[in-house]
Amino acid sequence: MIDTGRYLIGAAGVSGFGSKSTADEVTENCDLRSTTAIITGATSGIGAETARVLAKRGARLIFPARNVKAAEEAKGRIVSEFPGTEIVVMELDLSSMSSVRSFVAGFESLHLPLNLLINNAGRLAHEHAISEDGIEMTFATNYLGHFLLTNLLLKKMVQTAEETGVQGRIVNVTSGIHGWFTGDLIEYLRLISQPKWRKLQKIGANVTVNCVHPGVVKTRLTRDREGLMTDLVFFLTSKLLKTVPQAAATTCYVATNPRLVNVSGKYFTDCNETTPSGLGSNSSEATKLWAASEILVTQHPKAAFDPFS
Repeated sequence: MIDTGRYLIGAAGVSGFGSKSTADEVTENCDLRSTTAIITGATSGIGAETARVLAKRGARLIFPARNVKAAEEAKGRIVSEFPGTEIVVMELDLSSMSSVRSFVAGFESLHLPLNLLINNAGRLAHEHAISEDGIEMTFATNYLGHFLLTNLLLKKMVQTAEETGVQGRIVNVTSGIHGWFTGDLIEYLRLISQPKWRKLQKIGANVTVNCVHPGVVKTRLTRDREGLMTDLVFFLTSKLLKTVPQAAATTCYVATNPRLVNVSGKYFTDCNETTPSGLGSNSSEATKLWAASEILVTQHPKAAFDPFS
């Protein structure tokens, strides 16, 4: 009850920010002119606001997008507001493992550094669907595509951190509803599909990875479920809804705040560290999920999966 009250009034936590803080506010003193960031899902909603604010602070941005036209339009809006911003639009379908590999190859050909990777894109499919790789579509897009993308980009992020001395950051935008799931994760993956931070520590990489819950906000994530029922749910929860600038605040805070140097493997909401669900912090389950994910994204399942080879 106390936590709900703090949320509703926007009380600040130990970070100095709270649920009412905006992305502009949490990055007010940031200078990102030497920063290159990849942001998935930057064409609308939280991703678009994250991109706008990082551009405002001087970052070079890479927009991977399935809908290139929408990405070009998003780029145009930002450049019109902040002339001189460098934004590169590239095609990427996160539900396709071959598309992820093609995107990474294309990015590497640009010979750019990579300081920030913000895994923000997501979808909530209305009906059960299978990707071209035989994976349930929502899982393939929201998780598995980002898993492969992150692993393929790690080498570049480690290299950039070594060359610049500036710690790289990976931010995974998640959801508080992860706490609703209590079953056998691997068995669930088997049913819906067809038949890292510890990793970073082991190799001594100067890169951190954290997860964020943006809060309850109405974005295009629910575009496949629009209708009377969805509108009713948002109406009933209207007092809990964040604006898009407020929802983007935690992403921007975790991506840029100097207080979080060397902070890794944590979960943040309302710009403050919090505790994930028991299953979400279960190292045994995490190990099983990682192993299953490696198999699912590897072109040849029996081949070794090493992003640093």
